[in-house]
Amino acid sequence: MCIACNTYSGIGDYSILDKTPFGVCYSKVSPEQVQGYKLVIIEPDFYTKAEIQALKATGTSIIAYTTLGEVDSNRWYFPLLEQQGFLGVNKNWGSSYIDISKKEVQSILLDRVIPEIMGKGVDGLFLDTIDAVAPYGERRDLAPYMVELITKIRTLYPTATVIQNAGLFLLEETRSSLDAVLLEDVASGYSFENEMYYVKNLSDFHERYELVTSTSKKYDIPVFIIDFAESNSGISEIKSRLDTTGTPYFISNIQLSQLPRVPGKVANTIRRE
Repeated sequence: MCIACNTYSGIGDYSILDKTPFGVCYSKVSPEQVQGYKLVIIEPDFYTKAEIQALKATGTSIIAYTTLGEVDSNRWYFPLLEQQGFLGVNKNWGSSYIDISKKEVQSILLDRVIPEIMGKGVDGLFLDTIDAVAPYGERRDLAPYMVELITKIRTLYPTATVIQNAGLFLLEETRSSLDAVLLEDVASGYSFENEMYYVKNLSDFHERYELVTSTSKKYDIPVFIIDFAESNSGISEIKSRLDTTGTPYFISNIQLSQLPRVPGKVANTIRRE
């Protein structure tokens, strides 16, 4: 199977060519760490507004992690959502499922949480835990409310970069509110049960990457990839596969707690041909 080398330019003013190499790090990072990247997704709770500005002063686009379908107990707003009641727990991460059908919950997210994040001066939002309302799950009836949330975020912040993590089942309705989508586990995976990283066989890799290309083509949307490895050999094998694709990628550990100062070790740069 031949994997096409695709250069995604995005739509409108959003060009993916200007966003590579990109990185993701949920540990606190310094301006020196991010300056080699064009875009970095961070954990906003770790930073003051001044620290965000220092990161942006490097010329790097700073995107803030935001969770919409689940919430960790260490979030400052966890008690507010807990009062509204949760719908279960994600056993892999220990996070609680949010009942986004409630107006009170939507208000907490849209009127308090996201304004707090955006008020720090970040360039946009990375919307995570969208799959909490997946059609194969117990909370699939919440999908319309997730679409409503994402649509309202775009309305509130029309010039911000908005990147959706997975949730491809919603793209028909959320595409107009997004600048890009991100997919994980393309060339690799992680077993929570065995606590082990693994590189996918070629057949599974080709099938997963076909989803990347078909999604980008169908919805005319740029796609970022995150893959997972800890060992140098694992990173090297994943990198050799993803380098053939022409799609922006970043490789890290499952906690996404590392951001090497030399991006070329774990990420690629998409160049205009």
